[in-house]
Amino acid sequence: MDLSSLIRDNVDELLVKIIRFTHIYHKVILENINNCHSADFIPRRVDVEDFARAISIALSEHQKNKRLVLCDNESVSFMSGGQLNIKLKADPAAGKLFEEDFDQYLSLQQQRLNENAINNRTACALLGHKLKLAGMAVQ
Repeated sequence: MDLSSLIRDNVDELLVKIIRFTHIYHKVILENINNCHSADFIPRRVDVEDFARAISIALSEHQKNKRLVLCDNESVSFMSGGQLNIKLKADPAAGKLFEEDFDQYLSLQQQRLNENAINNRTACALLGHKLKLAGMAVQ
């Protein structure tokens, strides 16, 4: 489904950005699990805090001036057409776990999947609720 078609206001746009971000993050985590037996494997991560800061700044601007300003930062670029460019980074903490305790490495990835899923479901539920109030249905 093209989420862009659901955007009616600034808050909808932010929720769609969060949903897109969680989809990207989900893929990165799955790659960290699926590719861990590849030669020269290095776990990667996205900077969740950087993304959260960008969204927080946009929300503050929306509250103050009723406009949405999405500012790029070190790891997140907001592209035309509603797309996101997320710069992936090596994950030294996960890399150390991978080398020293593989079970803990997998636990970390599972924890990240769970947290990301909660963020995704929350954003989807909020967007669905807003659309329902507006008389639109998400399918």
